[in-house]
Amino acid sequence: MIVIDANILFGLFDAGDALHDKAVRLLDTYADDQWSTSVLTLAEFYVHPAKSNDLARAERFIADLGITSVPLLSTDAGPLARVRADSGLKLPDAVVLWLAQSTSATLMTLDDRLVQAAVRSGVPIAC
Repeated sequence: MIVIDANILFGLFDAGDALHDKAVRLLDTYADDQWSTSVLTLAEFYVHPAKSNDLARAERFIADLGITSVPLLSTDAGPLARVRADSGLKLPDAVVLWLAQSTSATLMTLDDRLVQAAVRSGVPIAC
């Protein structure tokens, strides 16, 4: 399973995004894998489309990619806090790292700080 960071979603969704070509290459490379992301990451991704009245297209985009949304549970709060405290990441990035750790998944991101934190914690990276 691949856990996807929001920057991949931004890049895939917007052809004008600076990360578009890299995100598309990753999509092609890992097209046969199961993709997932946290509900918080989806909300982060949906903010701009919601502001521009394009939320429905963004939701179809996620559905068409077959990305599974993983909820956060109350039992995740303590371990997630530990990941954030240990890594120094902001909460949205800590959520992505926690999801990859807790599901033994590979993390897909183009964020250097998140890559470094994942490597330090033994999470495989797709980049």
